[in-house]
Amino acid sequence: MIEKVKAAIKKYNMLKKGDRVIVALSGGPDSTALMVVLDLLAQELDLRLIVAHFNHGLRGVESDEDEIFSRDLSTKKGFIFVSGKMDQRKKEKGIAPEDFYRRERYNFLSKVAEDYQAQKIALGHNMNDQAETVLLNILRGSGLEGLKGFLPIRDGRFIRPLIETSRQEIISFLNEEGIPYREDSSNENKRYLRNRIRFELIPYLKEKFNPKIVKSLAQMAEILRPEDEFIRQCVNNILKLPFVQRQQNRIILKIAALNKLDSAIRYRLFKILLENFNPIPNGFSFINIRDLDNLVQKYESGKKIILPLGIEARCEYDDLILERKKNSSKQIIRYEYTMNLPGSLYIKERKLTISSEFKATEECVFNGENRVCLDLDKIQQPLIVRNRRDGDWFQPLGMQGRQKIKKFFIDHKVPRYKRNEIMLLVDRLSVIWIENMHLNERVKVTAETKNVLKLIILES
Repeated sequence: MIEKVKAAIKKYNMLKKGDRVIVALSGGPDSTALMVVLDLLAQELDLRLIVAHFNHGLRGVESDEDEIFSRDLSTKKGFIFVSGKMDQRKKEKGIAPEDFYRRERYNFLSKVAEDYQAQKIALGHNMNDQAETVLLNILRGSGLEGLKGFLPIRDGRFIRPLIETSRQEIISFLNEEGIPYREDSSNENKRYLRNRIRFELIPYLKEKFNPKIVKSLAQMAEILRPEDEFIRQCVNNILKLPFVQRQQNRIILKIAALNKLDSAIRYRLFKILLENFNPIPNGFSFINIRDLDNLVQKYESGKKIILPLGIEARCEYDDLILERKKNSSKQIIRYEYTMNLPGSLYIKERKLTISSEFKATEECVFNGENRVCLDLDKIQQPLIVRNRRDGDWFQPLGMQGRQKIKKFFIDHKVPRYKRNEIMLLVDRLSVIWIENMHLNERVKVTAETKNVLKLIILES
């Protein structure tokens, strides 16, 4: 068994000479064997071990006895021993107990690693745990991410040296060496699905289908890990492309670009993006991802679906917009400023400055996206800078008659979420300029213009 653990450490490059390692010791057979084996390898690999025990306090006296056992065993071995206890009062609503326990345990181990400047945290998960995890995820209808099981190395610091060692090998090793360990009574509780998989499903599969089912499932997970990693890297590269725009509580994607992606990549992309909204894992199901993909495939502007956790997905012209609607009742932020001519005005809501100056006609020969020239004498001051209001209108450049700003935005496919952000220049009569988009016919510079107002938008 020692050679098998050593081979796994080398195979996955888990440890480097001189590493400080936090060994997570529960007192059970797996973590006890892990501590003993790492101790035997410590001199050869030049490791410094620190033992950490997290008392969940879920089994009363039995949990406390586990802590005492772990402390005594560590002390006999001459290790630094650190313990922590779970605070049930920290549990948040909506979090499954198992997820809360796991998070608290990992937080504790990370804190110990930080305190002792340890490079790695060793966990006692073995090959049987991997097989159970894979079966558990199969029963839940998981995709590739679930079928790959848990990783030999997670986040670059959590390592699983026993990942290729079976539970039977671990028990045999402990018994042969005369090393005591604790038995967790909750592991016998058939109320937990994992325990039913361990004591009912796997023995049945062994007897009726494949005597080496544990090894086969662990092998499948190993085969699928690099395939899952390949898809993950593809998605990470896509997330850096311009067609993915992230804003606070909103993500915008170009539908045409999405539909060019392979469906496997697109599904994983949707999953990652949705989970970015969600601090709790597993908040979205395959059905949610499929519904989102159907929305993109049908590609009908104005269509939307409601997803869990207050997320709305909608098509707006060429865009797919994912938005957290939790605060949808919140008032729209309006802004309005009076502009002194000439001069500069900072618009804090947009984090930009609009500057104005008087120019001779011959000095203003062009308009651009962030600058415009107007006939000063045709402006009915005061000049107001603001976002849109109901009933706003203007006369588009080169056209007769008026047009509502709302219709202009619709005609130019301006997404709804942007319409209240766009800056308008307004005089006493109407809108005279739409930021970076259009000028009012009434105030355009002509051959008869005598006084020119030049406006420039400067981003902060």
